[in-house]
Amino acid sequence: METDANTKLAKSWKEYQNNLSLITGNPLIDDYGKSNVTKTGELGQGISFVGEEKNIAERLMKHYHINVYASDLIPLNRIVPDSRFINCSRIQYLEDLPSASVIIPFYDEWPSILLRTVYSVINRTPRHLLEEIILVDDGSTMGKLKSYLDDYIKSSFPAGLIKLLRNPQRLGLIKARMEGWKISTGKVIIFFDSHMEVNVDW
Repeated sequence: METDANTKLAKSWKEYQNNLSLITGNPLIDDYGKSNVTKTGELGQGISFVGEEKNIAERLMKHYHINVYASDLIPLNRIVPDSRFINCSRIQYLEDLPSASVIIPFYDEWPSILLRTVYSVINRTPRHLLEEIILVDDGSTMGKLKSYLDDYIKSSFPAGLIKLLRNPQRLGLIKARMEGWKISTGKVIIFFDSHMEVNVDW
């Protein structure tokens, strides 16, 4: 994360929570909402492939059972349309709520899909309510989820925000969730899938 000399950079998530003048140094967080909405995948726009790109996308789809080729082209911090029912959008919520630990178990989840889930939680949650995000790797075998993910977390997020727990062997969804719960510190525990995006006022 690079910033100019006058920028105040948060070293930890707690510091960021307590000082609204600080930034994380990660433009995917600090500049959220300023995206060019004409970019691929913004506002939930679909992607079409032709020719060789279509062949690549279909080949990867057969292997991973999800369009990872499209996922890698979509911004990790994309804006999604407000999908709430109209009456839900009129509800007013309290600002002073208990802090939350978000636990996200994953197994061989494609990196861009997993990270988009993480960014959606960070960017659409009031910072004072988000205690931590706990990623529980349930024995993944995919190489990109090893040192690459560790390095990305260390270099992209304030310390203490993302906690990565690795199970030495696959335990299954429920046990993986419980492993995350054991190290959680928030007053409220929330379990999410690793391939989703939260929306406004989630």
